[in-house]
Amino acid sequence: MTPLEPMAGKVLEMLQVRASDALPTWLAAELRAQHPEATSRVLRVFPGSVARSRELPRYAVFAVDDVEGQVPPHLVALDTMVVEAIRHARPWSMSASEGHTRVLFTLSANAEVRYVVEVQGDFETGDSRRWGHFAAIASAYFARLVDGETDSLTRLANRRAFQSQLEGGLRRWVAGNRPWFFAVLDIDHFKSINDQWGHLYGDEILVRFAQLLRETMRGGDLLFRFGGEEFVLIYGTEDEAGGAATLERFRRVVEEFNFPGVGQVTVSIGFTRIPETPMPASMLIERADQAMYHAKSQGRNRVASWDVLLAAGKVSAAPARAVDFDVTFF
Repeated sequence: MTPLEPMAGKVLEMLQVRASDALPTWLAAELRAQHPEATSRVLRVFPGSVARSRELPRYAVFAVDDVEGQVPPHLVALDTMVVEAIRHARPWSMSASEGHTRVLFTLSANAEVRYVVEVQGDFETGDSRRWGHFAAIASAYFARLVDGETDSLTRLANRRAFQSQLEGGLRRWVAGNRPWFFAVLDIDHFKSINDQWGHLYGDEILVRFAQLLRETMRGGDLLFRFGGEEFVLIYGTEDEAGGAATLERFRRVVEEFNFPGVGQVTVSIGFTRIPETPMPASMLIERADQAMYHAKSQGRNRVASWDVLLAAGKVSAAPARAVDFDVTFF
């Protein structure tokens, strides 16, 4: 592999990438630029707890490198080299035999590998030490980006990460033949819980709620703490009926969970299908919010679909209030 010359220049280029999910794509593109004859791919690695909750292999890895958005993230089979790279969190590893070279770069955060960037082909390794140094810098920078995009209490992605996802484009997450949905989840009577039990109990509820959300949803779903007791979920299902069923399943999980010191807590959820044509993110948020507030008005602890409510004439397609996200969802 030819050395990066000069390394300082490449590091400065890398520092212009301001979103964690964009860094692996940038790294893969840089590797392809260095070796046009090689192939590369980006693998997203999900924590073991997520894999176990979804009955996936110990290392649940999804290919997410289709920049054209034609193939949605999909679970891929792993070989020994990838498993070892994940297990030991090495910044990079290499194998070479009979003129074929394969290099893996890992990007880690919170002591867990989140992405593996792979490049392989018929090329020379060159000065591997430079690439080793660069891989270490890339992994450290990735960890800083993730820290800035993570809610310190629940460890879910935060509002800043949500903004970054929108600005970077979500087409690769909502591609394919199955429908994708946008949901807003709001914990019922949360202010009363804080007033009655105190903020320490309120914080514990948020932590446990986030844990239930991670354990219930699939590895390819996007989870955010939007602010306060409000959460955002972007998820795909096999069909339209699955959109409501997924959220209803989570609503029951929350309702049946015994929150320490408080007991029963419920959640109201509003959701809408993500259309195939681009639309402003603010409109999707508004639609899901309308459905969520309708669920609140009907007694809370329920799931409401904006699309169903619109067909019944119970909500309006016109924006009811301003939302501070005006970027295009795709």
